[in-house]
Amino acid sequence: MRVVEKKVANKAVVILLFTMVIFLFLSFQNIEAAEIKIGLVNLAEVISGHPYTQNINQLSITLREELQKRQEELNAQGKGLDETGLKKLEDKFNKEWNPIKEEILAEIKLYQAARYSHIIEAVKAVGDKGKYDLIINSEIKVPAGTDILNYPIALYGGEDITQDIIAEIVRKLEEESKEKDKTQ
Repeated sequence: MRVVEKKVANKAVVILLFTMVIFLFLSFQNIEAAEIKIGLVNLAEVISGHPYTQNINQLSITLREELQKRQEELNAQGKGLDETGLKKLEDKFNKEWNPIKEEILAEIKLYQAARYSHIIEAVKAVGDKGKYDLIINSEIKVPAGTDILNYPIALYGGEDITQDIIAEIVRKLEEESKEKDKTQ
């Protein structure tokens, strides 16, 4: 009986020690987790604050206005034409319009790609400078009927670095502009 009691006691001690080791391990993990520095960024605000967003918006307006102007011309020229005449006029319109549209869309895509690249570079620069372990988008757009609502992703904690990222983008663009001026 005593042998069985000793084995049970030994197992209890081993289980107790194992539990204590796991508890200590998890405690140290929590201490490390508490030291994680998290940055929050409102990407919608960064995108709207980027200088290229104005260019993209202006190009989009130009595209719509050009299409509207051409549509009005097509309607005016198409008055009184039969279906065959309308089809020829529409084909002519599309043949003239498509290269213009593609050129504007290509320019928009270039601005969008550059803007995206600037944002990623700025997030990395601010993250490195501030020694952040993690940077996340602080809000998400959620459609709600006819409205689009901004819902927070992070409800508590973290440090808002949105303005730091916008400032980094502006600084980088100014630096690039000065370098271009020097080479010209």
